[in-house]
Amino acid sequence: MVLSWLDWSFIICYLIFTLFIGFWASKDASKGTESYFLAGRNLPWWWTGTSVAATTFAADTPLAITGIIATKGISGNWIWLSSILLHCAVIFLFASNWRKSQVLTDSELIAIRYSGKSAKYLRSFRAFLYGIIINCIILGWVLRAMVKIVKPFFHWESWTPSLYQGLLSIWPENFVLGSPSEGLTIISLLALVAVYSTAGGIRGVILTDLVQFFIALFGSFIFAYFALQEVGGLTALNERLITLYGQNHHYLDLFPSSDSSWFSSLQVGAFSFGLYLWVQSFSSSPADGGGYLMQRLGTCKTPEDARKATLLFVLLQYCVRIWPWFIVALCALVLIPLGQEGTVFQGMAQSVAADRESAYSVLMGLILKPGFIGILLVSLLAAFMSTIDTHINWGASYIVNDFYCVLFPNSTSKSQIKVARLTVSFFAILAILVASQITTIERAWQWMAALGAGLGFPTIMRWFWWRINAISEILAIIVGVSVAVILHFTSIPYEVQLICIAFAGIAGTLAGVFLGKPADEKTLNSFIERIDPMGFWNDKKPHRTKNLLVSCIRLAVIFTGFLLFLKAGQLVLMLNFVAAILMAILGAATIFASIKMNKLAAS
Repeated sequence: MVLSWLDWSFIICYLIFTLFIGFWASKDASKGTESYFLAGRNLPWWWTGTSVAATTFAADTPLAITGIIATKGISGNWIWLSSILLHCAVIFLFASNWRKSQVLTDSELIAIRYSGKSAKYLRSFRAFLYGIIINCIILGWVLRAMVKIVKPFFHWESWTPSLYQGLLSIWPENFVLGSPSEGLTIISLLALVAVYSTAGGIRGVILTDLVQFFIALFGSFIFAYFALQEVGGLTALNERLITLYGQNHHYLDLFPSSDSSWFSSLQVGAFSFGLYLWVQSFSSSPADGGGYLMQRLGTCKTPEDARKATLLFVLLQYCVRIWPWFIVALCALVLIPLGQEGTVFQGMAQSVAADRESAYSVLMGLILKPGFIGILLVSLLAAFMSTIDTHINWGASYIVNDFYCVLFPNSTSKSQIKVARLTVSFFAILAILVASQITTIERAWQWMAALGAGLGFPTIMRWFWWRINAISEILAIIVGVSVAVILHFTSIPYEVQLICIAFAGIAGTLAGVFLGKPADEKTLNSFIERIDPMGFWNDKKPHRTKNLLVSCIRLAVIFTGFLLFLKAGQLVLMLNFVAAILMAILGAATIFASIKMNKLAAS
């Protein structure tokens, strides 16, 4: 596929813009580590919320969704849609606490919540696990996805044939970055991200994210529109899915049915699916909204702003941006069918049979006209770069705050920022190495969930129960990872493995409660004074348990509202518009009610 001059104009203008923002923000970023990593804690909440949505809008996501829907239908996306429960919990339980904690990284929270040598070991380990291991897994699958996207459109063999031929002689066979053509594209993009993210710090990252998100969102809606036009509209999409895959196909099901092959191991019912939903939600990322989400919340002006930012992010994440991805993936089932004949692009079915995720980028080249291809490519470049810049900055915050500053407590701000900027190449190299071990994006998601499943329970409970200690988290890690390794060599389905790992982590946590000592009284009192946490604390103030109950009620209400919104979207795809409107109204009402339940909390 050859890009037109109009396509290239869009791409070049966008790349120049990102560099400009990075250098513009560099002056503020150089003031100190808090300016570099948290933008001085004075950014507007809507900047922060949109930036988080941009970060999670990665270039890998539409490709992964295309592959998941081809094998499991819409219901297969609960592997990542499950995070809606976690993110709703962050709104009411964790967002304001993170802002009040004043920490630079989530690992630093361990230093103010626990005491003793075990707390120091735990802080270092969690910084290593999330800041390096999980961070590089995420960077790895994003790189792998981008190779699939750029392959049909960037042709260095034609632009610089001598350079291409020179690299071809030394290029490793089956390299993770593809051929020298894809490799040069990815390396160039990584270098550009490194320049503007290291120059501008988190402020530069968030400013570019604001533009990147809306470009990415616009591009995905444009693609969905043209894909639907190619199919013939929603009615034709439904009819062709039935023609190709039978009346009883499950591609449009929002929840897995009892005969869904991917979930038959649990004999799907309300309880078993709910159990899986809870475990998957709190195991695929830090269970209390830590990580890069916590870093973004730390940039807000106030704890209330942190809560507003999280709500905006959840609305953008689950009510707006997912539907164009679903539509394109469903259209791909019709236009590039699963090994069947008689369709518009039947010649392409064989080329994507071995890698269904690549159907997304292949379809781009087949149905989009010049100009629109450039817009969509810019949107995917924006999605890719917004994820990479966040994870580079986030990873550097662990290296500086939880390793360098601990080893060299008297280091200057200038030296800390220098170390932060030097870590960029370190993460880029590690990401390439990790990407070489990733077969599919969905599988990488499963790896990350298995690593975090055992830690979910103690990570949540440390905010609500004074008796949780550092030993609880350490034992949860040991037991959870041990069970994960053992189950990896069995034929037990992933969903069942995850539940087993989570319950093993709970057992390890409770063992640590009885075997270890709680944090000393001085540390606990300092934590309580700073956070004013809900739940069960040794000061036994009754308002803490009442506030926790009210927050859990609000969580249940707002979670129900988002489920109703998701159901409304599914009903639109199934052409049941009257029921969809009713569901959307009910969803909006429940979300609004959960936000306005302040009187109950104050009574």
